[in-house]
Amino acid sequence: MITSVRNPQVALARRLHRASVRRRDGLILLEGPRLVMEAAQASVLETVLVADYPKPDIKLAADAAAEAGARVLTAAPHVLTAAADSASRQAIVAVGHRPQVAELEGTPLVLVIDGVQDPGNVGTLVRSGAAAGATLIVRTRGSADPFGPKALRAGVGAHFRVPIRDAATPADLKPLAEGIGFYTAAADAERGYHDIDWTGPCGLVVGAETRGVSDAWRAACRESVGVPMLRGVESLNAGAAAAVILFEAARQRAAIPQS
Repeated sequence: MITSVRNPQVALARRLHRASVRRRDGLILLEGPRLVMEAAQASVLETVLVADYPKPDIKLAADAAAEAGARVLTAAPHVLTAAADSASRQAIVAVGHRPQVAELEGTPLVLVIDGVQDPGNVGTLVRSGAAAGATLIVRTRGSADPFGPKALRAGVGAHFRVPIRDAATPADLKPLAEGIGFYTAAADAERGYHDIDWTGPCGLVVGAETRGVSDAWRAACRESVGVPMLRGVESLNAGAAAAVILFEAARQRAAIPQS
């Protein structure tokens, strides 16, 4: 059993609290049985720290990690607390590799997260994108790290179900984005999201609620679309607006007859 917070595996987990280390090493920190189970299924786990007498769901996650080839080590409660980023007590913490971006499949539906700084909102956006069938999620400069611990917790495993990559500007997506029609979500847009044909290669760009989408990404979009709301309501946050629009895209795509 690991009893010292100076153990190399614990020290590594603690370093992964910093985004700069995660980017440099291509590693991520996972907390809780759901995320560890999802990461085991995605075959990205390296090392798992688990309580000595885990609850059934924790044991299932640890067993899945071991079957996936991860090194599973028991650790004392204070060690798990030191390794975790979350303030709440964790009984299982893991270190894994950031998933590799695979080849895109099907008709592109791209979600661009532009300048959203709150990691919880970024994780929610990833979760909504994955649930609505997005084929790629793009994080721009100024947005929170989608693979940070808080964003991963908010995504509840969605990060392993859709490719995620960085792109500072629209030019960084070339030639991947050739032929894709992008739209920006905006509270003051004159055209409603339901008036757009989302069945072809398309993308949605969402920005921070206060600043909106950056000039570079706005210029790359065909037009702005909005979510009609009752009078007196100022706007939806990025996560809510994106979910509404993306699920309209999913509805339209599901209605296309399959050959």
